[in-house]
Amino acid sequence: MDEYDLVIIGAGPTGLFATFLAGLRDIKSVTLEALDYTGGQIPELYPEKMVYDVQGIPKINATELRDKMYEQAKLFDGEIKLSSKVTDIIPDNDEYIIEVNGVKEYKCKAVLIATGIGDFTPRKIGCPGEDEFKGKGVDYTVKDITKFKDMVVAIVGGGDSALDYADELSGTAKKVYVLHHSEKFKAAEKTLDAVMNNKGISLMMNTSVTEIKGDSKIREISTINEKDKTTGSIKVDALVIAIGHVGKANVFKSVNIETSKNGRTILVNNEFQTNLKGIYAVGDGATAAGEPVHPIIAIDGANAYIAINFIKKYLTPNATMFGGHSSSLNIK
Repeated sequence: MDEYDLVIIGAGPTGLFATFLAGLRDIKSVTLEALDYTGGQIPELYPEKMVYDVQGIPKINATELRDKMYEQAKLFDGEIKLSSKVTDIIPDNDEYIIEVNGVKEYKCKAVLIATGIGDFTPRKIGCPGEDEFKGKGVDYTVKDITKFKDMVVAIVGGGDSALDYADELSGTAKKVYVLHHSEKFKAAEKTLDAVMNNKGISLMMNTSVTEIKGDSKIREISTINEKDKTTGSIKVDALVIAIGHVGKANVFKSVNIETSKNGRTILVNNEFQTNLKGIYAVGDGATAAGEPVHPIIAIDGANAYIAINFIKKYLTPNATMFGGHSSSLNIK
């Protein structure tokens, strides 16, 4: 059984940055990722999108950002193990044994959970034809914009993802419809302005999809106006359902980690420590009681920095809380 100071669970943006920071503070760590790739939600939900809110980088493609984060994580030769789902955290005196894929693989003094919203699945409409045409024109994310070239595309949703997809696809698709069950969007102001001023996008408010029809692929969607109950249909080549994802915090059977009432986030204190000594959590899946979660890479990265410094102090009580400025180091 391999022994480490710290096991980091999750190799999304937060876990990757935590891997780098652990190396910066001379903490012997291993990062375990359940998937066979790094980046978490980036390659799954928005690989083609541009990211604008990372300090010092005016704009960067999300996939390129993920790749640079991986490169940064490896600066201190931090170990990252893919296809390694943590199935349990087992207390062992003042340490923990980490079970991976059902096998006890690692022993460590501290654990940092950075799994985001944990196991998550797309939220479905629940209408007839949805499961039948999944992968046959029905998608829940836009991973490759070119796939929709010259298509008539309908997008369901009223948040940032739905409107971002609409704006991106409008330059590639023949026609883009946005169907939203309400008369108010939930997207950020700039995103909404871009869509409202885009002549290639038709907005259908108070409108829901009631059925998806086709043969070997999607051909048509049936709709209903939630306000006046009138029905209609739209001929489409593709339907993107972007109404969010359902997730929950990872639960490990041998430890009772306190979570929020809805079970979606792990509760932490101002040191990002859970109710259990030596177990910390950071990122989209962690929150201080009563505090909102801000699912932003830059914020989660800053919180990872704070958490790693507290972990260093936990592991080595005589260590300083602040490890110094990285600009003073000669990192090759």
